[in-house]
Amino acid sequence: MSSHHGFIVAVEKDLLAGDTQFPTGLKVLAGLRRVLDDPDASVDQVGTIVGAEPLVMARLLRLANCATFNPTGQEILTVERAIQRVGFNMVRTAAAAVAIAQMRAGTLAPHMAAIADRAWLQSVRRSALARVLAPRHDGAHPDEAGLCGLVSELGVFYLLQRATRYPTYSDASRVGALRELLEEEAARITAGLAVTLGLPKSITAVLAQWRQGGHCVGAAQALLGCLEEAALVSPQVFGTGVEAMGEGFAQLLGVPEAQATVFAHEARAQLQDLLGALGYP
Repeated sequence: MSSHHGFIVAVEKDLLAGDTQFPTGLKVLAGLRRVLDDPDASVDQVGTIVGAEPLVMARLLRLANCATFNPTGQEILTVERAIQRVGFNMVRTAAAAVAIAQMRAGTLAPHMAAIADRAWLQSVRRSALARVLAPRHDGAHPDEAGLCGLVSELGVFYLLQRATRYPTYSDASRVGALRELLEEEAARITAGLAVTLGLPKSITAVLAQWRQGGHCVGAAQALLGCLEEAALVSPQVFGTGVEAMGEGFAQLLGVPEAQATVFAHEARAQLQDLLGALGYP
């Protein structure tokens, strides 16, 4: 039995019950499930839910006005127009970004905050890369691929938030135990959160297998491949420069060096756009 068994049992019990201590962003994300499960959901219905949470609304407007989604630069000032511009999956992205920011800004000890910041940066990097690489994977939509990347470390943030109440993990001298907990359990908790929050079925299928050696089918398999590829090449793309990537990066993707360089430049541009729109640090 794992040394973290008692802690994880308590966490899973709360998840099954619908944790009442979710940040508001996650509550909005869960609330969106009921509307977005309806294929006839309207922009007005989604806008009503988003408009009830000012932080999510503000983040959505920033996304709608960033260069990635608004290359013409025509300012978007209403939630309804923002939703029309970015689509329903990016509404989920805005809510998830707010929730993650709230968990990062919580009462975390310095060693926990450092882990949260690294996980957040990894998530946004994967999100940017997954959007760029999605066309390489038949059936992977860029918005869904980007959302997969953004929430791929959601379990880390949730576990860190819960671990603040346990000296076993919140004490800086026990950082080894905390890292072990995250290594063993974060991916599984991410998958559980995806189901609890009602993320699209293709994304929950991906996160159920992410880092757990599984296999998906159909569009979910395309998304999983996209996420895995984004994670694989992220260190090369966001390392010390395109010039330092050399042939290894192109070989990882199985493309000519010139094409790999284009991917890298596009991903870096999207990263800066997303970091500003989603809020970092």
